[in-house]
Order: sequence, then C-alpha cells, then structure tokens
Amino acid sequence: MGTTPAEIEKLQSYYEINLSHARWSFWASLASVIVGLLALLAGIFALIVNGQTEAGTITIVAGVLSEFISATFFFLYNKNLQQLKFFYEKLIKFQDTYWALGLLNTLTGEKKDKMTEIIVSNLIMRNEPKSDLTPEQIKAYIEMMKMKE
Repeated sequence: MGTTPAEIEKLQSYYEINLSHARWSFWASLASVIVGLLALLAGIFALIVNGQTEAGTITIVAGVLSEFISATFFFLYNKNLQQLKFFYEKLIKFQDTYWALGLLNTLTGEKKDKMTEIIVSNLIMRNEPKSDLTPEQIKAYIEMMKMKE
C-alpha cells in the first residue's frame, strides 16, 4: 500500500500530543494533591501540637486551596482523556478505511464490485460523526441499493 497518507500522520501526531498532555495533567494533579495533603497535615500539626493558631490556620487554608486546584487539574485531565478518546477513534476509523480501500485495490472483477458495495455501505452506515443520516447520505445509499439490484 505504500506510505501512510498525511491525514493518518496528522491524526497520529494529534493523538500523541493529547496523550502527552494527559500524562502531564495527571502527574500535575497528583503532585497538587500531595502538596495540598502535606499542607493540610502541617497546618493541623501546627494548630494542635504547637498551638500556633495563625500559622496553622493559614497553612490549612493553603492546603484547602491546593486541593481545590487539584480538583481543577483532575477536571482538565478528564477533558484531556475525552479528547484523547476522540482522536483515537478518528485515527482507527481513518486507518480502517484506508486499509479497506488498499485491500480493495488488490481485487479484480466481480469480487471488487461486490466489496466496493460493501465498503461504501459500511462507510455510509458508520455515520461519522454520530448524528442522524443526512438526506444526501440516504439518497446515496438508496441509489447504491438500486444499482445492486
């Protein structure tokens, strides 16, 4: 089949960038949780053991703020995972289409015609992106079915 088309390479690149962002987001979230927990513990220690009410209170507030930031980081991490899933699905669908068309080019005659019908039908019914079929898609599908008869 030759080289990979530029579209697959672009999708692969976007996927890798998103994967990298998801990793960084996770580790930043985890670090923030640890820092917040340590600040909370230090504040409680300063408040209870040392009796330093002002320092303990400030440290506890800093810990709570850090935990809030952690929650925000985890929210962003979740959004990154959703984007990662989106690009992964796009990449897989594009590669499947590319490989199916490549295999189709190896066939001849009646086999090629039958497989072309199957591939076109599957591509139309795959319904990318997930939404209702457009009138143009329905018309193309009906015309293909009429040609089949």
